[in-house]
Amino acid sequence: MRTTEILTGGNDVIIQEKPLHVFTNELMNKYTHLYDVYRDEQVGDLHLPFIAVYKRRDERYMITKKIKVYGVENQQIVYGYSSTEPITEQFLKRFQETIMTSMNEYLPQNKDHMSTIFVGLIITDQQVDSKVLKEVVRFRKLKFLKYGLHGWAEIYIAIINPYEKLLKIHPKGKAFVSSLEKMLREE
Repeated sequence: MRTTEILTGGNDVIIQEKPLHVFTNELMNKYTHLYDVYRDEQVGDLHLPFIAVYKRRDERYMITKKIKVYGVENQQIVYGYSSTEPITEQFLKRFQETIMTSMNEYLPQNKDHMSTIFVGLIITDQQVDSKVLKEVVRFRKLKFLKYGLHGWAEIYIAIINPYEKLLKIHPKGKAFVSSLEKMLREE
Protein backbone atom coordinates (compact mmCIF):
# COMPACT_ATOMS: atom_id res chain seq x y z
CA MET A 1 0.00 0.00 0.00
CA ARG A 2 1.33 3.40 -0.90
CA THR A 3 1.35 6.10 1.74
CA THR A 4 1.98 9.79 1.46
CA GLU A 5 3.08 11.98 4.38
CA ILE A 6 1.95 15.57 4.54
CA LEU A 7 3.57 17.83 7.11
CA THR A 8 1.16 20.37 8.56
CA GLY A 9 2.42 22.66 11.31
CA GLY A 10 4.27 20.00 13.33
CA ASN A 11 1.59 17.35 12.88
CA ASP A 12 2.20 14.51 10.48
CA VAL A 13 -0.88 13.53 8.50
CA ILE A 14 -0.61 10.24 6.66
CA ILE A 15 -2.87 9.76 3.66
CA GLN A 16 -3.16 6.19 2.50
CA GLU A 17 -3.77 5.72 -1.18
CA LYS A 18 -5.58 2.72 -2.60
CA PRO A 19 -3.41 -0.32 -3.25
CA LEU A 20 -2.81 -1.18 -6.89
CA HIS A 21 -4.96 -4.31 -6.84
CA VAL A 22 -7.95 -2.24 -5.62
CA PHE A 23 -7.52 0.20 -8.53
CA THR A 24 -7.21 -2.74 -10.94
CA ASN A 25 -10.38 -4.28 -9.52
CA GLU A 26 -12.27 -0.98 -9.89
CA LEU A 27 -11.06 -0.76 -13.47
CA MET A 28 -12.30 -4.30 -14.17
CA ASN A 29 -15.69 -3.40 -12.73
CA LYS A 30 -15.92 -0.32 -14.97
CA TYR A 31 -15.35 -2.51 -18.02
CA THR A 32 -18.14 -4.95 -17.08
CA HIS A 33 -20.89 -2.57 -18.25
CA LEU A 34 -20.14 -2.95 -21.96
CA TYR A 35 -17.47 -5.67 -22.12
CA ASP A 36 -17.27 -9.36 -21.34
CA VAL A 37 -14.59 -9.44 -18.64
CA TYR A 38 -12.55 -12.59 -18.05
CA ARG A 39 -10.63 -12.51 -14.76
CA ASP A 40 -7.31 -14.20 -13.90
CA GLU A 41 -6.36 -15.14 -17.46
CA GLN A 42 -3.13 -16.72 -18.64
CA VAL A 43 -1.87 -15.51 -22.04
CA GLY A 44 1.40 -17.07 -23.07
CA ASP A 45 3.66 -16.82 -20.04
CA LEU A 46 1.90 -13.74 -18.60
CA HIS A 47 -0.72 -13.86 -15.87
CA LEU A 48 -3.26 -11.10 -16.50
CA PRO A 49 -5.77 -9.87 -13.91
CA PHE A 50 -8.34 -9.43 -16.70
CA ILE A 51 -9.13 -9.47 -20.38
CA ALA A 52 -12.10 -7.36 -21.51
CA VAL A 53 -13.79 -8.17 -24.84
CA TYR A 54 -16.31 -5.90 -26.59
CA LYS A 55 -18.15 -7.08 -29.71
CA ARG A 56 -20.53 -5.17 -31.91
CA ARG A 57 -22.37 -6.29 -35.01
CA ASP A 58 -24.39 -4.02 -37.29
CA GLU A 59 -26.51 -5.17 -40.22
CA ARG A 60 -28.61 -3.40 -42.83
CA TYR A 61 -31.58 -5.04 -44.47
CA MET A 62 -33.76 -4.33 -47.47
CA ILE A 63 -37.51 -4.65 -46.82
CA THR A 64 -37.17 -7.84 -44.73
CA LYS A 65 -34.46 -9.49 -42.64
CA LYS A 66 -34.12 -12.19 -45.28
CA ILE A 67 -32.51 -9.69 -47.66
CA LYS A 68 -29.34 -8.57 -45.92
CA VAL A 69 -27.51 -5.72 -47.64
CA TYR A 70 -24.38 -5.89 -45.49
CA GLY A 71 -23.10 -6.78 -42.03
CA VAL A 72 -20.20 -5.26 -40.08
CA GLU A 73 -18.44 -6.58 -36.97
CA ASN A 74 -16.19 -4.48 -34.73
CA GLN A 75 -14.34 -5.64 -31.63
CA GLN A 76 -12.12 -4.25 -28.93
CA ILE A 77 -9.98 -6.43 -26.67
CA VAL A 78 -8.22 -5.01 -23.59
CA TYR A 79 -5.42 -7.00 -21.97
CA GLY A 80 -5.05 -5.70 -18.41
CA TYR A 81 -1.72 -6.28 -16.65
CA SER A 82 -0.94 -5.06 -13.15
CA SER A 83 2.65 -4.69 -11.90
CA THR A 84 4.14 -3.47 -8.65
CA GLU A 85 7.63 -3.79 -10.15
CA PRO A 86 9.26 -1.24 -12.47
CA ILE A 87 8.39 -1.66 -16.16
CA THR A 88 11.48 -2.35 -18.28
CA GLU A 89 11.99 -2.21 -22.02
CA GLN A 90 12.46 -6.01 -22.08
CA PHE A 91 9.11 -6.54 -20.37
CA LEU A 92 7.44 -4.11 -22.78
CA LYS A 93 8.79 -6.06 -25.78
CA ARG A 94 7.63 -9.35 -24.22
CA PHE A 95 4.17 -7.89 -23.56
CA GLN A 96 3.89 -6.64 -27.16
CA GLU A 97 4.94 -10.02 -28.55
CA THR A 98 2.47 -11.84 -26.28
CA ILE A 99 -0.41 -9.72 -27.58
CA MET A 100 0.68 -10.16 -31.19
CA THR A 101 0.91 -13.94 -30.90
CA SER A 102 -2.42 -14.33 -29.09
CA MET A 103 -4.44 -12.00 -31.30
CA ASN A 104 -5.33 -14.69 -33.84
CA GLU A 105 -7.65 -16.41 -31.38
CA TYR A 106 -9.82 -13.25 -31.22
CA LEU A 107 -9.91 -12.44 -34.93
CA PRO A 108 -13.04 -13.80 -36.64
CA GLN A 109 -12.53 -15.48 -40.00
CA ASN A 110 -15.49 -14.06 -41.90
CA LYS A 111 -16.10 -11.38 -44.49
CA ASP A 112 -18.26 -9.27 -42.15
CA HIS A 113 -15.32 -8.49 -39.85
CA MET A 114 -14.30 -4.85 -40.11
CA SER A 115 -11.92 -4.03 -37.27
CA THR A 116 -10.43 -5.37 -34.06
CA ILE A 117 -8.58 -3.08 -31.68
CA PHE A 118 -6.19 -4.60 -29.14
CA VAL A 119 -5.12 -2.47 -26.18
CA GLY A 120 -2.44 -3.77 -23.82
CA LEU A 121 -3.05 -1.93 -20.56
CA ILE A 122 -0.15 -1.90 -18.08
CA ILE A 123 -1.19 -0.66 -14.63
CA THR A 124 1.74 0.19 -12.37
CA ASP A 125 2.50 2.08 -9.17
CA GLN A 126 6.19 2.58 -9.97
CA GLN A 127 8.00 5.42 -11.67
CA VAL A 128 8.16 4.70 -15.42
CA ASP A 129 11.39 5.29 -17.31
CA SER A 130 11.26 7.93 -20.07
CA LYS A 131 12.58 5.42 -22.66
CA VAL A 132 9.70 3.07 -21.86
CA LEU A 133 7.18 5.91 -22.12
CA LYS A 134 8.66 6.97 -25.46
CA GLU A 135 8.33 3.41 -26.78
CA VAL A 136 4.72 3.19 -25.57
CA VAL A 137 3.78 6.44 -27.32
CA ARG A 138 5.49 5.23 -30.52
CA PHE A 139 3.99 1.72 -30.55
CA ARG A 140 1.15 1.05 -32.98
CA LYS A 141 0.78 -2.00 -35.19
CA LEU A 142 -1.70 -2.23 -38.04
CA LYS A 143 -2.40 -5.54 -39.75
CA PHE A 144 -4.69 -5.90 -42.77
CA LEU A 145 -6.52 -9.22 -42.95
CA LYS A 146 -6.57 -10.77 -46.42
CA TYR A 147 -5.39 -7.52 -48.01
CA GLY A 148 -8.07 -5.57 -46.15
CA LEU A 149 -10.99 -7.58 -47.56
CA HIS A 150 -11.65 -9.03 -44.10
CA GLY A 151 -10.89 -5.84 -42.19
CA TRP A 152 -7.90 -4.94 -40.07
CA ALA A 153 -6.45 -5.22 -36.59
CA GLU A 154 -4.69 -2.49 -34.59
CA ILE A 155 -2.52 -2.96 -31.50
CA TYR A 156 -1.75 -0.30 -28.90
CA ILE A 157 0.03 -0.35 -25.54
CA ALA A 158 -1.01 1.98 -22.71
CA ILE A 159 0.63 2.63 -19.34
CA ILE A 160 -1.40 3.86 -16.37
CA ASN A 161 0.02 5.04 -13.07
CA PRO A 162 -3.00 6.03 -10.94
CA TYR A 163 -0.88 7.69 -8.23
CA GLU A 164 0.84 10.08 -10.64
CA LYS A 165 -2.29 10.44 -12.83
CA LEU A 166 -0.20 9.22 -15.77
CA LEU A 167 -1.74 7.71 -18.90
CA LYS A 168 0.40 7.25 -22.00
CA ILE A 169 -0.63 5.72 -25.35
CA HIS A 170 -0.08 6.34 -29.06
CA PRO A 171 -2.01 9.48 -30.17
CA LYS A 172 -4.32 7.44 -32.44
CA GLY A 173 -5.21 5.19 -29.49
CA LYS A 174 -6.33 8.00 -27.15
CA ALA A 175 -9.97 7.48 -28.17
CA PHE A 176 -9.86 3.93 -26.78
CA VAL A 177 -8.70 5.02 -23.31
CA SER A 178 -10.49 8.35 -22.99
CA SER A 179 -12.81 6.93 -20.31
CA LEU A 180 -9.75 5.87 -18.29
CA GLU A 181 -8.33 9.37 -18.58
CA LYS A 182 -11.60 10.72 -17.21
CA MET A 183 -11.48 8.18 -14.37
CA LEU A 184 -7.95 9.31 -13.41
CA ARG A 185 -8.99 12.97 -13.34
CA GLU A 186 -11.94 12.24 -11.04
CA GLU A 187 -9.84 10.52 -8.36
